[in-house]
Amino acid sequence: MPRFDLDRDAFLRDVDRRLRWAWRVARLRNGLGMLPRPVQTEAYDSTFRSDREAVTYHYAVRNSHMPDFESPRWVNEKVRWQFLNHPNPLMTLAADKAAVRDYLRFKGAEIQAPELYGIFETGEELAAARLPQRYVLKSTFGCGTHHFIDEAEPVRRRALASQLRRLGEWDHWRILGELHYRGIPKRWLAEENVGPGESMREFKFYCLHGQPLFVLYISERSPGRFRHALFDLNWGPVDFHWNGHPETAERPPRPADFERMVAEAKRLSEDFLHVRVDFLQQGKQTYFSELTFSGGGARNPFVPYFHNEVLGEMLDLSHADAYLERGRRITRALAGSVQQQALHGLAQRA
Repeated sequence: MPRFDLDRDAFLRDVDRRLRWAWRVARLRNGLGMLPRPVQTEAYDSTFRSDREAVTYHYAVRNSHMPDFESPRWVNEKVRWQFLNHPNPLMTLAADKAAVRDYLRFKGAEIQAPELYGIFETGEELAAARLPQRYVLKSTFGCGTHHFIDEAEPVRRRALASQLRRLGEWDHWRILGELHYRGIPKRWLAEENVGPGESMREFKFYCLHGQPLFVLYISERSPGRFRHALFDLNWGPVDFHWNGHPETAERPPRPADFERMVAEAKRLSEDFLHVRVDFLQQGKQTYFSELTFSGGGARNPFVPYFHNEVLGEMLDLSHADAYLERGRRITRALAGSVQQQALHGLAQRA
């Protein structure tokens, strides 16, 4: 349960001091040409003494207490517990925005992702690729790195490729200690642009043990802002929200295909202790978006605060070993499937 008996403030002061100095030294050495690796990598590794300290720090920043990873009770304690104690390879695979498409096929998903145009390992591959005029460029290894490209505008593909090389020096998992991102290969994918964010609606289903519990609805998304509201599975209001983030969206009518999204969320969440299943809707068309294992970094508490423990009770970590074995089995099956597809493709081209 939350550790109010530990000195959170002293812990944060100590880590913050180390973090400031690590960044200063790393930037100085980089400016002098004396740093053989990315600045972020140097600063992170010089600050945190262990994965546990990093996972603890990012939780403590947003809460009034230290987390308890020995006997976790709040839902975000349990989600972050997984980063340290639940090395499920299926979480890493499904968090990869390219590899998750293999998981969708494996599960027989009925709601598909936008059309895929290409996957690129380097900026040079992107610069040389043949792509439609409008597309969305995403990193496979993090979030918040979407580029909405319209090449009718003065977009210089090589300049974009150079920007991607710089972004590739950053590790998303180091930003908030989300360790399941650590094993994702750094690639970029180009996919169909299904429409402007201002007219798109997003439905994010929070699921525990394969059961959707509530839905985050987002509308009017634009750079740096969006409107949101929380719903239960009857499309009624819930009596909680994230601390500091009250609802801002008007409540729309229940979507026509809501039950279809609920069924798909169950299908895509049943192999995990916890996951958020995200969909996009543009007009009457619904698309799969992504699987997220730490919404908001699994840091912000709910208010009223008792809901953190209520939701935490629904996440039963005694089943972690069974989910881990299940995840390993599915990952092995997917690896074999992908290898067979690659061999088939080579045979077809021979």
